[in-house]
Amino acid sequence: MGKYLTALASLLLCTALFNSNAYADEELQVIVATDLHYISSSLTDNGEYYQRILAAGDSKFMPYIEEITDAFFDEVVTEKPDVLLLTGDLTFNGALVSHEDLAGKLYAVEDAGIPVFVLTGSHDVYNTKAAKFEGDSFTRVPSASTASFREVYADFGWNEAIARDSDSLSYVVQLKENTRVLMLDLNTVHDFCGISWRTLSWVEEQLKSAQEAHMSVLAAGHQNIFQHSIFKKGYVISHADQLISLFRKYSVPLYLSGHMHIQHISEQEGLTEIATSALCSYPCQYGVVSVRENQFAYTSKRLDMSAWAEKEGRTDPVFRNFQDAAAAYMTAHISSNASSDDAEAEIWNEMSAYFQKLNLAYFSGDLTEIAEMDPDGRLAELWMDRNKSTALYIQSIQKDIGRDYNVWPLA
Repeated sequence: MGKYLTALASLLLCTALFNSNAYADEELQVIVATDLHYISSSLTDNGEYYQRILAAGDSKFMPYIEEITDAFFDEVVTEKPDVLLLTGDLTFNGALVSHEDLAGKLYAVEDAGIPVFVLTGSHDVYNTKAAKFEGDSFTRVPSASTASFREVYADFGWNEAIARDSDSLSYVVQLKENTRVLMLDLNTVHDFCGISWRTLSWVEEQLKSAQEAHMSVLAAGHQNIFQHSIFKKGYVISHADQLISLFRKYSVPLYLSGHMHIQHISEQEGLTEIATSALCSYPCQYGVVSVRENQFAYTSKRLDMSAWAEKEGRTDPVFRNFQDAAAAYMTAHISSNASSDDAEAEIWNEMSAYFQKLNLAYFSGDLTEIAEMDPDGRLAELWMDRNKSTALYIQSIQKDIGRDYNVWPLA
């Protein structure tokens, strides 16, 4: 019972972050979102080729990406945080026009008095797959470069920076009188998942300067510094150990990331990394960080599409149960591999249903009810007999059973 009371107390504390009246009681409120994967409406007619690309992808809810993006920014304006951080993969395929259109939407957020600071992600610069999709074909379009990315988003971090790195698009901004944010570009032309020695040296200079000025530092980047899942290559940055050492040396308590599309938290030796799940995928959520007296707290919040649809006069029934629609879109990407044999087909369908529910829970970050889905481990064993790669993925999730990674400090 004590564990549940502790969890309830943490939830009640973090729920206060969602009440705009509570913002005045906090020193700093930050909304963080990642992996928007926005694509300009001018780049797709939602035709046959585009649909094939989506079907072969990783369940981004792209048919509604325009609505997701608009609803999110509208919700941010309503919530009125002190700042909005976007930690990379702003676009679907790095097309320059997608960046330009997204920046246009960001000006509306800043016009509401909310500063916006952005980072590159692995999709955003020098993307050779930038394209316009029409009918059953595509044509290549210009991708953003480091220079054009900086130009497009100059008013969303670069111009406000108190320090800029010469070897990347990393920068530092002053959020409040005693709080700075270190925005780390981990997607340079030299390394699409890493940090250079020059940038590491620059990071130490900035952290030392903040320490001497008695500043709290919140760090953010796109990729991960800890290994959160079975996947490491392409997710955990090169020279992660060196960056972690600097964070510990200068008492940086929190690093915000994304990239995996999975809501997850890892705490190691006083340093916490919170990977917020992808805004564009189930469950279409973002994070809210509070900073008070050098202490951080985090909770996630799911996008309220029904409220936005009502405000905009949108009558598409999908907006009434948007989370269910996003979940259905994600599970549709998982094949049952059913056999023609009735008995075998029944087993496959049971295994597939289990895997779909497990995957949804994993992406949402709430694994508190996972154990009830397969209490004796029978379905996990069946997967091992029939598909070892899927079984290994399932096993990697099992260590998180019972945890809820939507709230930090963890209960």
